[in-house]
Amino acid sequence: MESLVRRLGRIFTPQRKTEKKAPPQRFRLHPERLEKALTAWLAEKGWRKPARTFGQVAEELGTDSVTLYHYFQERIGQDFRTWQTRLRLEDACRMLVEEPDANAAEIGLRAGFSNRSNFARQFRAHIGCTPLQWRKEARMSRDGRASKNDYV
Repeated sequence: MESLVRRLGRIFTPQRKTEKKAPPQRFRLHPERLEKALTAWLAEKGWRKPARTFGQVAEELGTDSVTLYHYFQERIGQDFRTWQTRLRLEDACRMLVEEPDANAAEIGLRAGFSNRSNFARQFRAHIGCTPLQWRKEARMSRDGRASKNDYV
């Protein structure tokens, strides 16, 4: 009988709020230091590394995923994945123009997309045409004709 009373007491007794633990010291990073780490990541073309989780990128930058998430929301104005996809697409567009004989699927892989179908899907969704159509339009615009898409 006593154990039943204790159990009921635990059920109806309000739980104490547990205090949130502060993140480990190594994850505390001032925005200036995070900006510096991101600048170095951009210089190293970190977006080209495929199949990296958000947590892995955060750790690579010396922070945690929550801090990185809030940094992107407050300072960049968009989420990390969208920003990284834009960097990859800009990189791919540049390579499509600079390397006219290179295979478009290979360019997508070098830009950091996990596979060629993902590259084609993302390219079409954000740019509005296939990589080969974009390359053709870019060539025509370099020859003095107007381009319908000026993503880069």
